[in-house]
Amino acid sequence: PSVTERHTLPLNVGDAIYSANKTMDLGSKNISLTPYPVTEQRAFDQGFLKGIGLITNNQTYKSTHLSENLIQSTGKGTFETQDGQSIAWITSSIGKLVKNHWVFDGVILFNNTNSKSLSFLNNSIGIHKDIVGNEPDYIWLLK
Repeated sequence: PSVTERHTLPLNVGDAIYSANKTMDLGSKNISLTPYPVTEQRAFDQGFLKGIGLITNNQTYKSTHLSENLIQSTGKGTFETQDGQSIAWITSSIGKLVKNHWVFDGVILFNNTNSKSLSFLNNSIGIHKDIVGNEPDYIWLLK
């Protein structure tokens, strides 16, 4: 395809390795106003990780508000299982305002962990789609 053609691959929610079904906002703060407004948000999700079950996803994001309709965001966090195992991750995403909801598409990188049940995620790269205020959110692993 040429650079002027737009091709998108469908993402089947059934293929997602993670889906968040409940998000709790833990607050935000303004970090900077110039040259663009920058905010920091903290939240956690409760969701389902394939092969594991219920997990908590703790997360912190720094967002640069490039316009009223566009945000660039970087984040970090951890997946934690109910028995205390965890793996850290980092992400970078772009958010667009679509029909009064912020829609974020991004790339996520899982670090290494010594937790046996989560070791299948070591150094994995995935993509994610988050629609703020409209759960569930999803993560797909790249193969």
